[in-house]
Amino acid sequence: MKHLVSASLSGWVLLGAATAGAQTADGASEGRVPVGDPTGGAYTPPTTLFVPAAALPPLNVRMTVGAYVQPAGSFDAVRPMVNAELGLGRGFTLGVGTTWFGGDSPSTADGLTPYAQVRYQLFGRRDGTGWQGGVALSGKRVGWHNGDVEAEASFSLHYRAPRWEVGAQGTFGQSLVDGAEHDLEARAFAAWRPTPALALGVAAQLRVDVGNESPAVEAMLRARGLAEADVIGGATASYTFERWQVGALVGASTVGLYESAGFIGQGFGSVRF
Repeated sequence: MKHLVSASLSGWVLLGAATAGAQTADGASEGRVPVGDPTGGAYTPPTTLFVPAAALPPLNVRMTVGAYVQPAGSFDAVRPMVNAELGLGRGFTLGVGTTWFGGDSPSTADGLTPYAQVRYQLFGRRDGTGWQGGVALSGKRVGWHNGDVEAEASFSLHYRAPRWEVGAQGTFGQSLVDGAEHDLEARAFAAWRPTPALALGVAAQLRVDVGNESPAVEAMLRARGLAEADVIGGATASYTFERWQVGALVGASTVGLYESAGFIGQGFGSVRF
């Protein structure tokens, strides 16, 4: 079911994460993040749909605000998001907030999805270059009112070079209301940096429903514009300056449109302190 636990394999353009540029003595990427961050901003994805592999620096807080826009289909709405992350040290990061996971309700209020997440960085260099790997465990309520409770586990793999980076994320989600309902997502990204602060690229997500649903449920989902699989993809851009980051995605989505596609846009801003 669409609003049931995201199991996601995703890979989005981690635009705000590459290390490009000269490095300071402690490994921070000069001109992009403060010297207090030796990772060069490895934890800064271009979209909240991607779970970073890298951990937030210990005792640092990152606040993110933004919105998703989809003006066509059964989920046409502008949905806001407010998220906060805390670096716990030893590779752990805690995150809480509300965001939109693919559009689960035509109502803006019901489209909000409160969540809590713990992620752990499995491996990666201290300067944030090369291979980064991490896992995350999340719990969320899909829909502000009468929403289903879900859990998901994901693995993120990210490679960062001075002028380019690529990444992928895989997630398996499970409904805590109906054990037969779960789904998977696959995401992938690629980004290029014409300057150390600016990253341009492309990103895509594929979601597949792997739950066992009755013909009646399938008919209801079709009437609401839901399909067993949907795709989101487009061009991304991100600009990172010191503790601040802004990013956007412009593309197409089949979410809520059944067998057709329509416009989708995402914009966000974040600050670390």
